[in-house]
Amino acid sequence: MERQVHGYAVVVRVAGEVDALTVRELKHEIAVGLALATPPAPVVVDLSDVEFFAAAGLNELYRALVAAKAAGVQLRVVASRRHVLRPFQISGLDREIPPCSTLAEALVVHAPKGVRRFALPTT
Repeated sequence: MERQVHGYAVVVRVAGEVDALTVRELKHEIAVGLALATPPAPVVVDLSDVEFFAAAGLNELYRALVAAKAAGVQLRVVASRRHVLRPFQISGLDREIPPCSTLAEALVVHAPKGVRRFALPTT
């Protein structure tokens, strides 16, 4: 696992297996990501390189979602492979954290209603 900063967003890249033996590291990386993120930028958990995704990973992502909401930070997940998406669908977690198919999609920041965005002039 590795953590990267993209602007104000934090990306936790996960590879290999997410199970009872590795979920502690995932928990730690997400907690650090939540501490570093600046709203409205999200914390993104990128599961693109995950080969095995167990229920322990689902449970940890749900806990992270609760913590993210409490911190006012959006939690997003990148997942496009069937063996990761299927547990999301079966558990219903995909309704709470709709998986994004790409990192670029997950990093899009939506301005809150009433907030205007202004482009900076180019030089």
